[in-house]
Amino acid sequence: MNRAHQIFLAIFFILIFPDIAKACSTCYGDPNASASQGMNWAIISLLGVTGGVLGGIISAIISIANKTKNFQQTNKL
Repeated sequence: MNRAHQIFLAIFFILIFPDIAKACSTCYGDPNASASQGMNWAIISLLGVTGGVLGGIISAIISIANKTKNFQQTNKL
């Protein structure tokens, strides 16, 4: 199936079944609904966890770089 067929099928299904093209309650809907608030907190939690893990990896890399730099300075020939 080539790209043109995929685009045609996507447009066909959107026209035939317009309900599948609607956005979720976070993007489209009542912002005060409990489902929207739950989705917002889920997004914030995932961003926090991802940021924490990436921050830990970056700090580990910086720590290793500093230790290597200090080791090379103290053991010069």
